[in-house]
Amino acid sequence: MSDRARHRWPPKSLFGRLSLGLGGVALLLLLGASFVAFSVWIENKFPSGDPKRALFPAAQRLVTKPVVNALSHRVEDYVRSKAEAPFMYSWLSLDETIARFLDQRVDLNQRRVYAYRLARDGSPRAVEALLKVFQSAPPEHKAFMAQLIGSTRNPAAKAWLWLLLDNPDQQVALATIRGLSAIGGDDVASRIAGILADGQRTDKVRIEAALGLGIIGTPTAERALVEALGKTPSNDVATQILSSLGRFQFASVSGAFEQYLSAPETAPEMRSAAIEALANTSSDAIPFLLKLAESDTDAEARASAAWAISVHQGVKDQGAALSSLVERETEADVRRRLYEALLIQDTVSADQLLPIVESEDDTAARVAGFNIIGQVVRQQPASEAATTFDHQIVPELVQIATTPNSLNIQMRAVFALRRAQTEASQAALMTIATSARPEVATTALNGLPSH
Repeated sequence: MSDRARHRWPPKSLFGRLSLGLGGVALLLLLGASFVAFSVWIENKFPSGDPKRALFPAAQRLVTKPVVNALSHRVEDYVRSKAEAPFMYSWLSLDETIARFLDQRVDLNQRRVYAYRLARDGSPRAVEALLKVFQSAPPEHKAFMAQLIGSTRNPAAKAWLWLLLDNPDQQVALATIRGLSAIGGDDVASRIAGILADGQRTDKVRIEAALGLGIIGTPTAERALVEALGKTPSNDVATQILSSLGRFQFASVSGAFEQYLSAPETAPEMRSAAIEALANTSSDAIPFLLKLAESDTDAEARASAAWAISVHQGVKDQGAALSSLVERETEADVRRRLYEALLIQDTVSADQLLPIVESEDDTAARVAGFNIIGQVVRQQPASEAATTFDHQIVPELVQIATTPNSLNIQMRAVFALRRAQTEASQAALMTIATSARPEVATTALNGLPSH
């Protein structure tokens, strides 16, 4: 650096120093934003919680995962503040809120919404006013306020709600379970577990209890659900238990699902319910679901497994495995589900699938296959599959969309055309937009570039 340049650095003028400072701040903000964006990207693409997909599991857990968790909490806080805004009446002082809540000249239908702010505030004055109305309210209002109070997640509200779990009015009991489940904790889980295990309770209340335990999501809640499942409840209650267990990490509930599915006394429809519950668990359930889709002797179970795989939108590397299952599958409905699961995969071979799709006799399965072919065509516009799609499949999709078929099949035919985005498919959408029933025509029109 020359002597003249050295004398100009650092800047001597106030403007120069200010510009340098602002530039430094902007650079730090840009670096911070870039690091946050990078953390979100890497956790989405290579989640640290999945050993098979994480790049550097230990480093990610220490660096990127905390950033994503902190950002997630900020987003949750913002969403929560927006959701609760209608119940906070922040333009009123606490004294004004209490006065309105206690004003018996006003219908309780209008006053009961103030219970949220009073429960959230939690001060002695607010609680005294809240309980004065809440404890003597008719059942329908008590139920409304119980759920509203619980949704504040104020732990102190547990003391106001415990006794209502045994309220003879079912709507009050149901609302109280919902409210306490929102607050959570092992003490709540234990109380609600008792309700789930109580055979004297109605199925509706026990279903709500099972739902609540899934929301609470603690190990205590998980154990209660597994124990209740083993006591052979009604199918409706068991279905909700399975659904709630599906909210937990697969590693912790895999044994319960394997045992339930292999038990000879488990009815076929309940096996399907169990498999479909795994749509909401962690992605490490995919190998288990693939095994079911491949080798379970019940076609309904295989279809359920394929559907559950399709819900795991973050798993995109199973194209080859799913395509192989399509080749070996003998049932049209299962193949239809497998085609749908293939839609979220990154790599799919059109050459492998096209002959199978073209040989489909079942219209629903055929159209589902056309959707995955259309998607591959968009990704590989110069492929032979693209030529086949334009010359053979497009005319058939137009016919399906414009002639008597179920609305679902007609819509799926339109989506197949929208996925392809070739000139022939765009022209076909225009034809459908002018000749199909209104709902289908609108869907086709919305798939055109100008819309």
